[in-house]
Amino acid sequence: MRKHIRKAAVATVLAAGAALGGFAVTGTAQASEDSGFVDGTGGTHNDWSDEGTLQRGDESNAVALWQTVLVADGAKWKTSGGALRAFTEDDIDGDFNGRTVSATRFWQQQNGVRVTGKADPRSFSVADNNLGAVGRRGTVSYDGSSDDARFRRLTVGGVGPQVYFVTFDGSLVAASY
Repeated sequence: MRKHIRKAAVATVLAAGAALGGFAVTGTAQASEDSGFVDGTGGTHNDWSDEGTLQRGDESNAVALWQTVLVADGAKWKTSGGALRAFTEDDIDGDFNGRTVSATRFWQQQNGVRVTGKADPRSFSVADNNLGAVGRRGTVSYDGSSDDARFRRLTVGGVGPQVYFVTFDGSLVAASY
């Protein structure tokens, strides 16, 4: 059910974008949780520093973006028995659950960020240092310590913020909160 609601919401955003002038890979905007999307302006190395906090219980495409970062950086989560397991693409479900909390703690420890288990503005700020420049068609590469990830940063409707898109459930979706 959640997948259908999420896809319907994205379809509405995409339809509005097409009706208002389509999508473009240029433009600038203020990045913040207030826009309802993970977004950015200008160079990518400061795009995420003012994003909102993602935490246990949150379910969104923004969580899927953060989970993609965790996979690219080789984060691990701790089982109830204390064993470490790789956070993998199979764990990208848009749900900030126990595995995501544990993998976020691991990521924070590995990256010298205060360990909270939340994807907070400081964590986003450190992560966005691994974003490459906006390329053709709005492609933005994330240079993870274990693997690379690709996002898109596009202007929706010809105006407003450049919104990050992430591949989730096999579709390219806006990273909405």
